[in-house]
Amino acid sequence: MSAGKLVAVSCGLICVSAALGLAAASSNILPNPSFELVEPPPPRAGGGGGPDAPLGEWLPRTWDMWADGAGQCAAPEDQAQARSGLRCVHLTANGAAAHLQYSRLPDPDGRLWVVRFWARGRGKVGAAAINSTAGAWVETDRRTFDLGSEWREYAYDVRPLEAAGTWVLRLEVWGDSEAWIDDVFASYEGLNALGLPPAQPLGADQDTLLYLPFEEPLNEDAFFVSGQVMLTGQQEGRFGKGLRLGPDGYVACSANENLDPQCGTIELWFKLLSPGNDTVYRPLVQVPGPEGMSLHKDQYSHIGFGFSSGWAPVSWAHADGYAYRWQPGVWRHIAACWDKDLMQVFVDGKLIAWKVAPKLLRTLG
Repeated sequence: MSAGKLVAVSCGLICVSAALGLAAASSNILPNPSFELVEPPPPRAGGGGGPDAPLGEWLPRTWDMWADGAGQCAAPEDQAQARSGLRCVHLTANGAAAHLQYSRLPDPDGRLWVVRFWARGRGKVGAAAINSTAGAWVETDRRTFDLGSEWREYAYDVRPLEAAGTWVLRLEVWGDSEAWIDDVFASYEGLNALGLPPAQPLGADQDTLLYLPFEEPLNEDAFFVSGQVMLTGQQEGRFGKGLRLGPDGYVACSANENLDPQCGTIELWFKLLSPGNDTVYRPLVQVPGPEGMSLHKDQYSHIGFGFSSGWAPVSWAHADGYAYRWQPGVWRHIAACWDKDLMQVFVDGKLIAWKVAPKLLRTLG
């Protein structure tokens, strides 16, 4: 690969824009509040789990849930159990405890947040705010609510932090309690959350520099194609067709014409054909060369985005081990946004990494 090329290594649809950010949808900062977006559980040592697990065992993306002792947690695919859609989260303590958690939520300056969630069940449900800014997590607020047999909305205001940082929202049951939870909301005044992941194909607008839906063969006058590269069948992409790349396959085009290193957004759908912990570096969109850029999953399962100069990193935002439990064959959405004030990386709508005041390049290649 020669310097000055934009190399897209992906199985989905790619959009590169000169504008920062994407269209605002609602003020809820949680991208999967009703747990409809799910992914396979990791394989279990004794068998089961993985991509072939029954859909009722799949896990809600962007959330973590776990149980202590005899406790149980699940996101069953059962419309009769859910308040909306097909799924909700079911936590059963069974004399121990079960937990549902979203981490981490960025707070710009110690804002007053509003938290709302719907729940039903028996016993009590707890809602905790945990300061995750420093190495040791510290609980800063806890509420306890009585559960009933009918769906009910629980709402409260909370100031989880006194200054800028990150915090964790945790809902949990203990003792003999049991809860069904759905439609969780968290926000603060003035927040305009991004509408991610999009529910329809990406489109081009006046700010779009490069748009690759992969519905038609690539123009050989504009793209360099090497190795195992092919379009998929009509229903094998995320929306319609997609691009399938083998181990040595890549597609390249001009970086200078299709990417602004000072300000922009890269957005794409992709699907790995091996587990996220396969110890293989997998670039999604990359500009090779001494003045480079990369959006990737690395050999340590980190998800990262940033720029390098003289082959050395100058500005990077990454989430350590974020892809470690990913299973193959799952379409995921990723977006990276940057300007002189802020660099951000989103996966499936969740803000997983950011860097304030990044150092940016003037040229690439």
